[in-house]
Amino acid sequence: WAAFLGNTTHESAQYTASREALVCARTVEKNAGTFCKPCDNNNFDWENRYCEVSLVANGQFYEDYCDKIVTPPYGCVCGPTTEVDSENLSGLINPNAVFFGRGAIQLSWNSNYIKASQVLAESADTLCTQPDLVATEPKYAWGTALWFWMFSTPSPGEQTNCHIKALEGSFGSTLRIINGGLECPPDAYGYHAEAVVTRLRYYCIAATVMEVRLMDFNGCEGLGDAFDRCVKTGFCPECNDHYGNPTMEPSLAPAPRMPTPKPTEWGSWRGEDWLTTMTRGNSAVKSVSSLFGSLTIAMAVALVVV
Repeated sequence: WAAFLGNTTHESAQYTASREALVCARTVEKNAGTFCKPCDNNNFDWENRYCEVSLVANGQFYEDYCDKIVTPPYGCVCGPTTEVDSENLSGLINPNAVFFGRGAIQLSWNSNYIKASQVLAESADTLCTQPDLVATEPKYAWGTALWFWMFSTPSPGEQTNCHIKALEGSFGSTLRIINGGLECPPDAYGYHAEAVVTRLRYYCIAATVMEVRLMDFNGCEGLGDAFDRCVKTGFCPECNDHYGNPTMEPSLAPAPRMPTPKPTEWGSWRGEDWLTTMTRGNSAVKSVSSLFGSLTIAMAVALVVV
């Protein structure tokens, strides 16, 4: 399950981000409600996690992650979302009207929310009418990640999922299912090229802690080359011990080796309370440590195995 941990650690920014940054890096609490300010990459201050210009300002609307053709029982009803009709909420949207990434694996799209709700909630309407529960309730934050890993297929008629691909020994295929459209391959000069590096580093850390070898990178175009470059250029020090040793047997422990020095910037998961100490200084993640912390990584893995 190193592949599951590597992917979810990346998707949730080390379990500190329960909501997708570009849509809701910082929540705004007003009028007894929670609101988000959707942004595009050009107007987002990544260092301070702040959106300078809202996508719904000046009468514009937001409709990402909404496939309007897919309707119940195959997808939640969705459509263009405009800013909240109130002067003091200018540029803000109701998060329960949109289906952006949330939870440990950043569940997105109206079709995934209704399918996850049918399995995890009392009815399909639960996550259709209250998708932000995935960002605020631990059982949905982790439950949707486990549901996606075990049951979500990359396309209609394709009888496979992340769990099956991991058992087959293909980390690359798990990435293709999760975010293949943007990272298989990524734009060489865009954000997702850096995202691939981060994902690989987390995967290597997880594999080291769990004492398993890396799976192959087939199934995701360019991922193997990205791994080679990452190690050779020194950007993936956590992967050094794994370089040249991918295997189709993901449960096989690596040969005994001497301990390696702790990375100066990226701490090992072993022996550290990283889950509760890794926080970001903004309102969107103030309660995330309690959200994700209520289920430990060990518990999450145990749930998947069961």
